[in-house]
Amino acid sequence: MKYLIINADDFGTSKIFNEVILNLIKKDLVRSTTVMVNRITDDQQNQLAELISLLKTKNLSVGLHLEFKEGQNDYETQIKSQYQKFKEILNFDPSHIDIHRFKDFKDSYPLVADFCQQNNLPVRNRGEVFEKCKTTATPAFFGTVKKFREIKNWLKSLEDQKYYEILMHPGKFDPNCKSNLNKKRKKDTKHIKKLNKILKKNDIKPISYFELN
Repeated sequence: MKYLIINADDFGTSKIFNEVILNLIKKDLVRSTTVMVNRITDDQQNQLAELISLLKTKNLSVGLHLEFKEGQNDYETQIKSQYQKFKEILNFDPSHIDIHRFKDFKDSYPLVADFCQQNNLPVRNRGEVFEKCKTTATPAFFGTVKKFREIKNWLKSLEDQKYYEILMHPGKFDPNCKSNLNKKRKKDTKHIKKLNKILKKNDIKPISYFELN
């Protein structure tokens, strides 16, 4: 048996994206999501309440999607601020941490790793700097930019008794959102549905971050 976390990134970026993520969670097609706390707006409060409610009935992990500001290297301050804001907004601790636009902020990795170690928090694997943290066997697979056959081939490479993550950005096109992944989100939603249909025959169990061993 292999173990796979399917994580829906960017909750909070758009009400449209939130709605799709919530529907995927309700259907047990996604068991993990990450929240961008600095993007949460007043008109998302009902969706936040629904996310919190789903935690009571679903095997669901809700993590913090760290969003660093370009040109500001006070990473430690930004990490602590967003971590505290997460707890204030959701009234619980994040299940795990990851980094938005991770390729642009590689110099933040050691500080994120230290914070996760100090707080006993799992973190999305981004390479050897996170090896001492609770994380997956290999760096998370960025499924959003892949064709589905590439995702299928990656699944075949997974090893027994190991834990993996694929990160996706489900949603529908939001004309008011400037995300560079905006047009890819509908495809991600379809890929998540197709992915779930082939897990069993590949001896893969979908899990949340709470089950990461």
